[in-house]
Amino acid sequence: MSSPPDIETSASRSGQRLLWAALLVATALVVALAWQVGRLRSDQQWLVDRVTQPYVGMYVPRVALQSLDGRQRELGQPPGDSQVVFFFTTTCPHCRASLPQLKLAASQLQAASGGGAELIGVAFATPEQTRRYADEHRLEFPLIAHDDRRTSALFRARKVPSLLVIGRDGRVRYHHVGAINSKQTLQELMRAVRPAPPRSAVQTALAAPAVPR
Repeated sequence: MSSPPDIETSASRSGQRLLWAALLVATALVVALAWQVGRLRSDQQWLVDRVTQPYVGMYVPRVALQSLDGRQRELGQPPGDSQVVFFFTTTCPHCRASLPQLKLAASQLQAASGGGAELIGVAFATPEQTRRYADEHRLEFPLIAHDDRRTSALFRARKVPSLLVIGRDGRVRYHHVGAINSKQTLQELMRAVRPAPPRSAVQTALAAPAVPR
């Protein structure tokens, strides 16, 4: 005995609906899983960057080192308002390509910072190599020869060239990793060393009544 045609048609339609519903659920699950995997990868990359790359607001340690001129310098503790630290090697082509803009920055630093910034170069090389490099490229700012890579790890300067602007509070104001070969980077650096207005001036400006138009 065979089933009536209308019953078979109804059963077929119900089966198709169930199949489409299952496909939609499976598709939604795949999309949700892909989104979750992408988010996990993004979070993982963020964590990797956080522990290997410098970032604005990062605290840096204080490291006392001697520059080639015999003076004691303290990285991470600017004597004035800010400290610009340029990490490099004497064999890095990108470091060499950064020197024209860096020397230009050195000549403009005092005016931009109101005399409150200093520039220090840290070479991961021997003192002899660093002196030859400084003479060859006519570098007139203080240089430190320091080949201990633990210091580069402390300042997240594993890649060179690496430039940090450190405030008097020991936190990074600005960072740039890679060749310094554009006017934009120079302008960003000059803005980073610009002294902040006194706190009293900021409070006075915030407390000032609005002028009616």
